[in-house]
Amino acid sequence: MARHYAVHMHANDDEYAYLAAMMEKERAKLFKVNGRRIMSEARKQLASLTEALDLLVVQPGGKADALDRHFANTVTFLPSTLIKTQLRLGVQYAEAADVRPWPTLASFVVLRTSIECTATAHWLMSVESQREGIARVLQRMWWDTMNAVDMAVESESDPDLSGVDDLRRRITAIAGPIKRLDADSIMESQRVSLSGIVRGASLSLHPDSPGALYAAWMTCAGISHGNVPISAGAGMSPESIQVPSKHPIDESTFGFLFAVAVADLAATVGLFRRWAAEQHSNLRPPQP
Repeated sequence: MARHYAVHMHANDDEYAYLAAMMEKERAKLFKVNGRRIMSEARKQLASLTEALDLLVVQPGGKADALDRHFANTVTFLPSTLIKTQLRLGVQYAEAADVRPWPTLASFVVLRTSIECTATAHWLMSVESQREGIARVLQRMWWDTMNAVDMAVESESDPDLSGVDDLRRRITAIAGPIKRLDADSIMESQRVSLSGIVRGASLSLHPDSPGALYAAWMTCAGISHGNVPISAGAGMSPESIQVPSKHPIDESTFGFLFAVAVADLAATVGLFRRWAAEQHSNLRPPQP
């Protein structure tokens, strides 16, 4: 009796192991199918964004146009152009991340940069007043210039820093007429962390899943820097990192991150479209 019971349990153990293996195989297959479907849909959405940006025009007399006019007099890069450039870069980096026939480690690096461009464009537009909009654009220009200066000082013995003085004059000319805004507050401002900018965009663009974009960015950053636990959590085996030619990265692993990045990039392009066309609420309607 005991022998029969033991044999019966052994048979059940084998059957359970077989069923478990089949279930895992089906789960992995479903994951791949869903990942590829999501990737395909994201590619179609991404393909439409370049044309959408080409068609976008800042409407005269609106809020975006009013912001641009503060910069036009000093022949400085317009805020709308700066934002549109970030969105174009976001599209181009996302396109570069989509490597065929399967993603590479570089895909995660480039997708991370695309997310950063999206978040930066969102940050520049997410303001409550024209004064804050002017301040953010000037701050971004100043921070980027200071980064370039630091690089020039490191690489050259006698770098040409005349551009810094020119930007100082432009900032003073633009900020001076604005109430509660001065050039010193711009040039002495602490740079906002990139993680904070991405987190803010994630919360705003994905209300149904507010951590999605930030998680995608963190995952891409972790993989880019060789973080083994993050890579494993994203479904990447050590073999795919160490011997990528023999163990290519599965498209579905990358597809979910790609889809989140493209969806929020598209949402930010939509935000820019509305911002470029938005009129001042206190404008009088045209007279018949």
